[in-house]
Amino acid sequence: MSGKWEAQLEDVLSRDPAAILARKRAAYEAISGRPGRDLILCGSGYLGKSVLCSLRKTGREPLAFCDNNPRLWDQQVNGLPVLSPEAAVARFGSKALFVITVYTSGPLLRQIRDMGVTVISFPEFAWANPESLLPHAALDLPNIIFEMAKDVREGLGVWQEEASLAEYVGQLRWRVSLDPSGLPPSLPPDQIYFPDNLLAHKTDEVFVDCGAYDGDSIRAFIERRETSFQEAIGIEADPGNYARLESSFASMPDEIRQKLKALNLAVGSDSSMIRFNATGTAGSSVGKGEVEIRCVPLDEVLEGRVPTYIKMDIEGAEREALLGARQTIEKYAPILAICLYHRPEDLWRIPLLIQSIQPSYRMFLRRYSADCWEQVCYAIPEDRLR
Repeated sequence: MSGKWEAQLEDVLSRDPAAILARKRAAYEAISGRPGRDLILCGSGYLGKSVLCSLRKTGREPLAFCDNNPRLWDQQVNGLPVLSPEAAVARFGSKALFVITVYTSGPLLRQIRDMGVTVISFPEFAWANPESLLPHAALDLPNIIFEMAKDVREGLGVWQEEASLAEYVGQLRWRVSLDPSGLPPSLPPDQIYFPDNLLAHKTDEVFVDCGAYDGDSIRAFIERRETSFQEAIGIEADPGNYARLESSFASMPDEIRQKLKALNLAVGSDSSMIRFNATGTAGSSVGKGEVEIRCVPLDEVLEGRVPTYIKMDIEGAEREALLGARQTIEKYAPILAICLYHRPEDLWRIPLLIQSIQPSYRMFLRRYSADCWEQVCYAIPEDRLR
């Protein structure tokens, strides 16, 4: 491992978190002006709705959403009117702070900024309002990085190639500054979970999709493999998403459909009934919620099968699911594609856990969106490397 990355990591860890936050607070106040300034939320999707809900709990009501989707203009989303960006700027540009509330923030941030209004990214807004908005998935105040500095340093040793080291250190640098200039460019989003430049295909692939949603990742898998695979298993806990997953499978040609299996359950470290927040979206998650779902270790789910490729995008439950797949990983060393952007500490804890279970893996870190979003750890056995 190059000493340059150790030096850059030590530069990150040498910073004073209190001073960082004080500077960011001053910068936010300089940008936003008066306290309680009126807000426009730019983006009415999952993040925009989440921010709106959090603000309402504090008694703060934005003026409107603005959104580039013309089908939403002059409609309401969760009781808040939706305007085009041009209409929002014309009506409120002189008095409102525009907050970017989409995860793929770069293009929209530039669009709104070029319209001559005061605009701020969601991470900057969240740092300025941590009581109501943080933690939000991987985004939190930087303190945890300094509190867990020993593990952060150990996490650097997982990565053995320059692109992964640059992403790891760049990500930590961003998380203590919110300055995107130190981040490597993100990769095209259509490559997520399937880095074809890293791994070789198998005609007898057994693909296991944990957090299958409506089957989008399995459809992407099939587009790449066509009929050259043995089986694809979609595991989805949310009942609404599961219904869409089954419908997606039913629409496939017979030759493919017979290779597909859908399971309505959650995966974790042990067998139990758990509370589940079933939103019918990609953000459904284990924890608070009105629905009870059966949770099963992946070792049990896959008994009698030899999985070759496991993907996990399960909203913060990835670590528990990996613990429940320990025997499978130890015995078969399937390719792993594991999301790291649902909890701040996942960036180092999950790769370290994978390495402790199966030391033979080569590990790769990639990101497919802005800031800290859509970040994936790939663990690939030597015989599957391209």
